Parts: sequence; structure tokens; C-alpha cells
Amino acid sequence: MRNGLTISIGGTVGVAMMVAALWSWQGALRLSAAATRPEIELWAVRSGAIALAALAQMILLTCVVGYLYRRGFLSELLRIAAGLVGGVALVSAVALGLAGH
Repeated sequence: MRNGLTISIGGTVGVAMMVAALWSWQGALRLSAAATRPEIELWAVRSGAIALAALAQMILLTCVVGYLYRRGFLSELLRIAAGLVGGVALVSAVALGLAGH
């Protein structure tokens, strides 16, 4: 019961985060139009979308793939890589967001 609930909630949250990341990537121009420097704010929104997508992949790897398949070196490596990409993208999004205002 616990595994099924973890897979369901993790899958739903991961897919919702991926949809939000894709929506924000596609609507980045519209979201950054009111900024002082919209070209920098555009990349801030896109970096935030990459951070959100990387976090969604990490959640999907942990909650769905981790319960369905045996965890090994490759799955741990992918989780760490997704976390690193998400962290770098989040720092970039914050820095670009501050520079865009």
C-alpha cells in the first residue's frame, strides 16, 4: 500500500512540475515583458524552468523509478546529476533575476 501511494503521489507531483516547467519555458517571453531588462529576465525565467524540470526528474527518479526497479549505481548517478543541474540552474535563475530588475 505504501509503495503504491508513494508512486502515485510522486508521479503526479513530478508530472505536474514538468508541465509547469514546460509552461514557464514557453511563456518566458510573456512573463519577462514587464521587466527593466527583459532579455536578462527571459533567461532567468528559463533557468528557473530548467531548475524545476531537474527537480521534477529527481522526484520521478526517487519516488517512481526507485520503487519500481532496484536502485543501483546508475540511478544514484542520475539523481545526483539532476540535483546538481537543478542547483546550478536555481542559482543562475536567482542571479539573473536580480540582474534583470
